[in-house]
Amino acid sequence: MVIGPNIYPISELDLELLTPSVDGPLRFRILAEEESAELELELFEDGEGPNYRFVVQVGTNVRVRRGERAEADDAAEFFYDNPPMIWFHDGSALEGNDFIPLKTTHPPYDAARILDWDWTGTDIRKESQGEDKAIDSIQARVIRTLMNSDYHMIIDDDGKGEAADVVTIKLVGDVAAPSSIDVEFYHCKYSHGNAAGRRVDDLYEVCGQAQKSIAWISSHEKRTDLFTHLLRREARRQEAEGISRYERGDGELLLTIREMSRLCPVTLKINIVQPGLSKAQASPEQLELLSVTETYLMETYRLPFAVIANA
Repeated sequence: MVIGPNIYPISELDLELLTPSVDGPLRFRILAEEESAELELELFEDGEGPNYRFVVQVGTNVRVRRGERAEADDAAEFFYDNPPMIWFHDGSALEGNDFIPLKTTHPPYDAARILDWDWTGTDIRKESQGEDKAIDSIQARVIRTLMNSDYHMIIDDDGKGEAADVVTIKLVGDVAAPSSIDVEFYHCKYSHGNAAGRRVDDLYEVCGQAQKSIAWISSHEKRTDLFTHLLRREARRQEAEGISRYERGDGELLLTIREMSRLCPVTLKINIVQPGLSKAQASPEQLELLSVTETYLMETYRLPFAVIANA
């Protein structure tokens, strides 16, 4: 994708909704490390009936190139042919102008299952630890907690194009010939308020990230690609003379795990971390959104799901 003067592989970009609401405009943003572009989905009727278009917001030059030598196409045309799926908290979805209602209702997520952590000393409005390893960030708090477990690798994958903010890997059984490679994703999100509460906005993006995680388990090849992705991310960080992404383990072990994954089963568990969510005060809308997310993960690839929040 071409944003301004720079070219980015799609795998290094993020797609996020902007100010999601029931009656507001449907806008989303394409995010690169240093640049972004905003588009809006407009619904209208013409001579042929209901239609839609994507409009790139003023001041942004964004195009899509399919292949090294291909001409770059207008991003609005690309998204018209490939409209992103927009999910709503009740499980319904919109793809272009095709609205897909939820066919089967599920009970709300059981609030008793929410894991309530003590966030003392953490700024719940600070999501990423960054390369300076900010100890008061949500991500740093997660990593410190995970360090007390027996994972073989803990990786900071935070940044545009991430698989998750934190990725853990555990070799089950004999380390030299494991019976399975268990991977966990920790998707972290900052709170929109200074205290935990009932804001459904606190969950929209992180639940979307959780749902997108299925891409890494959709085929045997994609499971191995996950480890290649992590190796490449570390290589780029080292090229930029930055601090290592490896919180535990090293590149040699990760390379070995990648080769093992070609023959060894790989499992994936999804965790979302939102200290802005109050377990005691969780709203029906929040619990509905969590239920929709868990159902999606279970019905696609039977991925376990957990929620880490505040008391």
